[in-house]
Amino acid sequence: MKSEECNAILSKREFATAMNKAIIGCWLLAIGLTACSSDDAGSSQESDVPPVENRQTVDIVTRSEGDGISGSGLKAGLYMVNYADEQQMPLLASGNYVNNLLMNHSDGAWQPTTPIYWQNSNVNADFYAYAPYAAEVSDARAMMFRVATDQTSDDAYNKSDLLWGAVQGQSPLAGKFNLMLNHVLSSLTIVVVPGAGFSEGELTTNDVSVSIGGSKTLGTIDLQTGIVTATGEVADVKCRSNSDLTYSAILLPQQIAFANLVKVDWNGNSYTLQNSFKLEAKKQYRLTIKLNKTQGGLDIGISGWDIIDEDFGGTVG
Repeated sequence: MKSEECNAILSKREFATAMNKAIIGCWLLAIGLTACSSDDAGSSQESDVPPVENRQTVDIVTRSEGDGISGSGLKAGLYMVNYADEQQMPLLASGNYVNNLLMNHSDGAWQPTTPIYWQNSNVNADFYAYAPYAAEVSDARAMMFRVATDQTSDDAYNKSDLLWGAVQGQSPLAGKFNLMLNHVLSSLTIVVVPGAGFSEGELTTNDVSVSIGGSKTLGTIDLQTGIVTATGEVADVKCRSNSDLTYSAILLPQQIAFANLVKVDWNGNSYTLQNSFKLEAKKQYRLTIKLNKTQGGLDIGISGWDIIDEDFGGTVG
């Protein structure tokens, strides 16, 4: 056989072999694609999270307790923890279903910066919120918080007022629900009154400044329980001047040991009241301080109770 004929036969054989390989490859590829499509379909059916367009938005009416919050420009953080197998789950240090979502205060309510969706219509959830907002929270069960040591401005005073609230076991089927933010720190108000030796109008608000001593200004809050724990060293806290010789400060709940509890500065001189004091969460305290002029300067003390001359009793039985 001639060499030209041999080459032609080999070419035909090589072409047939290549065609067979191509057909087999396409067949295997088709099988692979069919298997992948089946796996994807099964994965989609097993997922319990519907697409966004079919998911229900979490509708929260978030209010705050007390005055002075509306219009303050404060921001809040929100956590959402889903139930698992109808059982309540703990708030994690991080990585919750919704983790420290920023909410802005507007028109008397808090609005989340991004929409929140229920996992599905069958999964209940717990919600925890706090204010003012902290951009970085490393541990939601022990979030660090510090009250300002200088609360003479309204901004510093308001940002020292820690708020917290929770709603547990909320069902997606219940629709809109309320989440109330409450004060969890202590408020101490000092009222300064002129005593013996002062002429009328001599003691004025602009001439007096007040500070609280002996308290810890750094603490942590467990955002699941709302419990605040004071930590760190003690520091003086300068009070905000309200009006009519009245001064206020926001402090962490704690037992203040016997120390220079109240310091009053007037006319270039400082006068202190030494005492111990227990501050409990969510409580507002009022101390009336009377300044008396003495030969050496001033004498400071706590005045007695204001007695109301009225009998509130009645007949029973």
